[in-house]
Amino acid sequence: MNHHLQKRNRSYFRYQRQRVISRKLKLVNFLGYSAKYPGYFAKGKVHCSCWMCSVKTRKNGFPISQKSQIESLKYKLELYYKENNK
Repeated sequence: MNHHLQKRNRSYFRYQRQRVISRKLKLVNFLGYSAKYPGYFAKGKVHCSCWMCSVKTRKNGFPISQKSQIESLKYKLELYYKENNK
């Protein structure tokens, strides 16, 4: 049976959520930080925008997907200003 066709009950999802939270809490505790609410780590990545974490973006630039979004927004702004300055 395909994984997306399997029926999963509530306890499975609770287990997965707790597993993810505990893994991220171990990382945070190892780094010497503390979390006010452990449920904060249930979603997404654990990162910040401090100078140590953002070195990769400054060094290598934005990812290709973000570069294309920026170019698209610049183009839309140019069109907007051309239409409104006439």
